[in-house]
Amino acid sequence: MPLENVLQPEALNRARARHEPVEPLRKYELPHLIPDNDSASLELVTARFPSHPRTEEIRALRTQLLMRWYAPDAGRRVLAIASPGRGDGRTYVTANLAVVCSQIGLRTLLVDADLRHPRQHQIFNVSDRKGLAATLAGAPAAEAIGPAPGFTKLFLLPAGTLPPNAQELLSRTSLAMLLDSLQHEFDLILIDTPASLDSSDAQMVTYRAGHAVLLTRRDRTRLSDMSELCSQLRDTGVNVVGTVINDF
Repeated sequence: MPLENVLQPEALNRARARHEPVEPLRKYELPHLIPDNDSASLELVTARFPSHPRTEEIRALRTQLLMRWYAPDAGRRVLAIASPGRGDGRTYVTANLAVVCSQIGLRTLLVDADLRHPRQHQIFNVSDRKGLAATLAGAPAAEAIGPAPGFTKLFLLPAGTLPPNAQELLSRTSLAMLLDSLQHEFDLILIDTPASLDSSDAQMVTYRAGHAVLLTRRDRTRLSDMSELCSQLRDTGVNVVGTVINDF
């Protein structure tokens, strides 16, 4: 099955989240935009570098999602970001997409569902002592969810302490129940998923989310891997919203 960029056939192919050396970015930097969290990662380009082309590309993705997918009254407010391999840019794109969505007033929750190699807590410089793993095991979600420092509308549910049984935790109905309850508290929920080639974790997370954007990395992601992931998700009833190409 050929992959289709249903978000924006022309423009989104140009809307690629590029990883570039940090130094060329400094001329765009406006640190005062996040005064309460200067230790947050420079990967948060949408907060630190609002005039940089990469920020505009993330905003373009936000615009397409708002126009073509987002519909809270129809139950479309939970979105997973998935891709075949590690290093494709899921964490980077999810974090920055969460930032720009919160900047337009959407009460946004970023969930790190990568219970094997989580990084969102590092990007936002928050504790990962409590997180999704403990919540799925029965701990109160309120103890794990916290505001992202420096952002008024952005909240983070980190992965937490890495469990020995990630697949079992993510397969529990508690994940579906958690996402259902959180939809009453947040306008938008974005989920960072594990690499689909590493395990079946991503398939379970996207199944519970119901909607997914697929990420590819130029000159690295194999078309066969991407096609297989796309087919797997659609076979389980996941709405594949579209694809985004990372070029770095």
